[in-house]
Amino acid sequence: MIFGKYVTMYEQLFTLSFAIMLIVVYFSGIIRGYTGFGSALLTVPALAILFGPVQAVAIEILIEIPVSIGLLPTAYKNFEKKTVVPILIAFLIFVPLGTFLLILIDPNIVKVIISLFVLFSVYLLSKQSKIKSLASVKANYVIGALSGLTQGLTGMAGPLFATAILAKGDNSLITRANIVMLSAAIIGLSVISFLTFGLISNQTIIYAVLASPAILLGAWTGTILFNKYSNKNFKTIMLMVLILAALVTLFDSQYFY
Repeated sequence: MIFGKYVTMYEQLFTLSFAIMLIVVYFSGIIRGYTGFGSALLTVPALAILFGPVQAVAIEILIEIPVSIGLLPTAYKNFEKKTVVPILIAFLIFVPLGTFLLILIDPNIVKVIISLFVLFSVYLLSKQSKIKSLASVKANYVIGALSGLTQGLTGMAGPLFATAILAKGDNSLITRANIVMLSAAIIGLSVISFLTFGLISNQTIIYAVLASPAILLGAWTGTILFNKYSNKNFKTIMLMVLILAALVTLFDSQYFY
């Protein structure tokens, strides 16, 4: 009986969906390693099709933990407090609120929100150098609130606060450090929120543990590509992938049948 139980667990875990998850997570790791954020833009829409939106967000925030830990030491030495702190304060309030809404909203609606949010984020990223109004301290609080709400609801807050930080025009070392610090903070808050609302199951944890090597390998690959290729060409490729992922998820929703 015990042997049969483990065979059943094995069959449930190591499926085609699991293999697809590893591939998606690897490529999301490349995005993370290249930009310092953004893995959820690819991971969450794709995994929402395989496992549903709630589990997709849960897996995403868990696999981000080892990546964040690896990036934190260097970021802590270089981040800018006056930029990070206002956004972080807003995170504390709005991440739990977004998670609470995730419980109440129909999964298909969440799929639509995730997809539209990805498309909007891609637009922001393509226009980030022109969004100068996002560089103010007041804007940081607003960005933090919207990012926190979005993180709890979709697990994809990175583009909002990253766009605001990039618009400040700081050097690449400070910019990346600020993004990494905020990414780590919002992942930590999301984990706490998901545990509080009972949204992380044992199977979710197992999937995340098994997928972690894939995102770490992807992050390592992304770092190599960042050092080797130009920003413009690689960014264009990544934006195209993100648009495709969002459209696939959008048309997968029953609201667009």
